[in-house]
Amino acid sequence: MLMLQDLLMEKIRFEGLISVDGIRPSLFDQFVNSTIQAVDEYTFTQVLGCEEARRQLRSHWNTWVTEADIRKLASYGLNHLRLFVFRFCRKRHVPMLTTHRTNRIPIGYWAFDKKPEEPFVQGAYLYLLKAVRWAKKYNMKVILDLHGAPGSQNGFDNSGRRGPIGWQTGDPDNIPRTINAVKIMTKRFSCSEFKNTVTAINVLNEPASWGGNQLNVTQKFYTKSYEAVRHINSGILVVFHTAFLPLSSWDDYLSSRKFSRVVLDTHIYTVFSYELLALNQAQRINSICSNIPDILNSTEKVWTLVGEWSLADTDCTKWLNGFGRGALYDGTFGGRGPVCATCKCQGTEDYWNWTLEYRRFLLDFASAQMNAYEAGIGWIFWNFKAEASPHWNFMLGIEEGWIPLSPINRTYECNVIDALVELS
Repeated sequence: MLMLQDLLMEKIRFEGLISVDGIRPSLFDQFVNSTIQAVDEYTFTQVLGCEEARRQLRSHWNTWVTEADIRKLASYGLNHLRLFVFRFCRKRHVPMLTTHRTNRIPIGYWAFDKKPEEPFVQGAYLYLLKAVRWAKKYNMKVILDLHGAPGSQNGFDNSGRRGPIGWQTGDPDNIPRTINAVKIMTKRFSCSEFKNTVTAINVLNEPASWGGNQLNVTQKFYTKSYEAVRHINSGILVVFHTAFLPLSSWDDYLSSRKFSRVVLDTHIYTVFSYELLALNQAQRINSICSNIPDILNSTEKVWTLVGEWSLADTDCTKWLNGFGRGALYDGTFGGRGPVCATCKCQGTEDYWNWTLEYRRFLLDFASAQMNAYEAGIGWIFWNFKAEASPHWNFMLGIEEGWIPLSPINRTYECNVIDALVELS
């Protein structure tokens, strides 16, 4: 059985040194009635112009993540935070808890390698440094996460550019530039100052397995990125995302190469398809618990992390599906009509009006996910806070009581057999 003592069971995903859409939608309010709209960071700068975009982004960077936030998160006894500096979002066996804490910090390639014609604003790197130093101050560890690649690795706004996927099919220099960004990021944070703080490099977040991306090309990129990291740092963990494929899809690739200290990262949500949105509360929890066998099987072969999850049971969060888009749940996005006759988004985010029964469901939902994902090496919650999205706001969930900090306060433990029977 694989064991890993420096990756820890309880983690929180800390994102958002420049997040928006679903996490901080107010940054895009200025475009609602505009004839020219920004839908991601690329067009945010393109529409506003470099100077105005820089002014607004600096204001955001200065206020969204503060030392007080890091101190508060550290006080929860958590170990992994994911911090990121650019993203516009929509979005061993189990080790024992220790006193370590870790931060996961995503960043876009343009922080390290920007062409003159690319309209991205630079400067976020300084805030990244500040966040890593705060993490060090409060004895928290850091995972660095390359969250956007040239050409866009998935076509999501969270890659920095929404639309066609051009990472593999566009400029032939896209993948070499991505590897170069990984090299620079690794080198800058492998110095003595961060030796015991930065523990892992995620070489690329959520590369798609569709839209022109070929799995074998992604795997070759992973191999070359791994080699680039290892040339600089022999001990740091290297993280690969599943490319939205089943965990078992990676068995042959990972076992056929002499990788050392590699983590496989999977993201689990229950709101991005009609079928998942249609689940009732019991079915939703069972769907979570049904992941345990796959996570256990994967973790027998490679350290497996659930690197994203939330408490969302609808996709009603403002602009979760992208700026200017509605929700599948109520039929304002997707073209198929609402999931059910009574499915409406109005009021779903008004947590002050939530019933005790619904709050108890969220507590069970959180408990089940923590329980299920600890079949691997742990989990990271998305997001540490959110402007108007209580289901995606970890700190609010702690304060309001629907996220349990301690395992002894969890209210649900998965029964894997029952979950599989219920879903069959």
